[in-house]
Amino acid sequence: MLTQRIALALILTLAAHVHAHAGAPAPPGDKASDYSHLLPLNVAASQAVVQLRLPRAVYLAARSPRLDDLRVFDAAGAPMPYALVDLAPQTSVSRPSAPVAVFPVHGPARAGVSVQEGLQIRTGSDGALISVTAPARAAGDELISLVLDLQPAARAAKVGAGAAIGALSLTLPPGAGSYNADIALDVSDNLQDWEELAEAAVSWLVNSQGASVQKHRIDFAPRRFRYARLRWLDGKPIEFAAIHAEYVVQREAGRQVETLVLQGEPGSEARDLIYTAPVAIPVASVGLVFQGRNVVMPVMIGQYQAMPSRDPGARTVLKLQPLINTTFFQLEQDGRRRASGDVAVPLTHAARWVVRPLNAAPEQPALRLGWEASTIVFVASGKAPYHLAFGRDGAPPAGVGLHQVAPGFSERELTALTPATPGEVIVQNRLEQDADSRERGSAAGNKQVWLWALLAGGVAALAGMAWHLLRQLKGGASEPPPSA
Repeated sequence: MLTQRIALALILTLAAHVHAHAGAPAPPGDKASDYSHLLPLNVAASQAVVQLRLPRAVYLAARSPRLDDLRVFDAAGAPMPYALVDLAPQTSVSRPSAPVAVFPVHGPARAGVSVQEGLQIRTGSDGALISVTAPARAAGDELISLVLDLQPAARAAKVGAGAAIGALSLTLPPGAGSYNADIALDVSDNLQDWEELAEAAVSWLVNSQGASVQKHRIDFAPRRFRYARLRWLDGKPIEFAAIHAEYVVQREAGRQVETLVLQGEPGSEARDLIYTAPVAIPVASVGLVFQGRNVVMPVMIGQYQAMPSRDPGARTVLKLQPLINTTFFQLEQDGRRRASGDVAVPLTHAARWVVRPLNAAPEQPALRLGWEASTIVFVASGKAPYHLAFGRDGAPPAGVGLHQVAPGFSERELTALTPATPGEVIVQNRLEQDADSRERGSAAGNKQVWLWALLAGGVAALAGMAWHLLRQLKGGASEPPPSA
């Protein structure tokens, strides 16, 4: 037993010595020098929360598909909280207006009949009103309604014929003075079926000095219609000097698309082409770039996926999982260039893209990837200047929720945030740092291997000694005691 205890104590002592020299890996730091690229950011002193649309350089150098290796540091090296968001482009609303074509309709005053019955309506081939008249006009007929054709207004306002209208603006005849009336607005697309859209009280009040107060608009929820009709519910009908249609036109700001063109190399199959791409790019569209004048190339584009092999001698095989199957082309016809556009794909992060021509390929095209950049929103709570750091393998995510960066901000306020002004990208000497890190890791690993080898050798030696001593003890116990 004494021998076994001695051997166990020696083994534990040697193991502790190995662990002390090998050591546990130190946790990685998180400072600006740990990242391959730095982007200086100039922030207005009056802004606490700022935004930055991520530049192209970030996607080319980042190491994580989800941009986990993004950091914002202040001048003292303290990390600033940030959120990564996709801000929708702002929508602008304009309200152009233009005069409509007005056609007065006369008839018996307060006849109580529908004003369109018996009307003679002439239109052009494009539906434009030419005239609106009663079949027979009596001497006592009065103005009972106004029929409006909005096509001339749409042309003058330079909007589409189907643009929505949000109001009609009325102008009194010169010298009319004060005027009040209740007017109903009916709309139609065919001059046969009419729908009441709104009722409004209009008024113009003029004092003795010539100053006026007017309520001259008929407002309603934006609506598309071709023709309109004004009917008087109360007040004397008059023929207005002008009636303007006010259109409501919403225009969404165009999204800015970044592109990257890659050159290919032969893939695992003779016809396949492989394109190496930065994994951080959220690819939303792909296209082919040809050099030839007349090229038509049906292709499948996607990624290789490892699949179990049916052959017992091989574990896995690479199989192309296509995202699209289409035909790209570039042609010159009648002196004009015709080319296929980029094709939308499901949002994809991939370090390798595969293009497989379905026919004999006349050339090796380049691959164009398109994506929309995200926006980083951060709190400028530290000491200027600030730096956006990126480009580090294995960095844990540091982004937080938008509510922790811009609490209470509306979507409109977020899109209107003052942007940080980026400077020139600083490329740090990461290659040498990575090489030194790998060398230190290799040296530490070699040292640890030797220490564990020494431990194993010591254990084997101690085991041999213990076995040898045990045999001696057994041999001594089996010899007969000497005679007295």
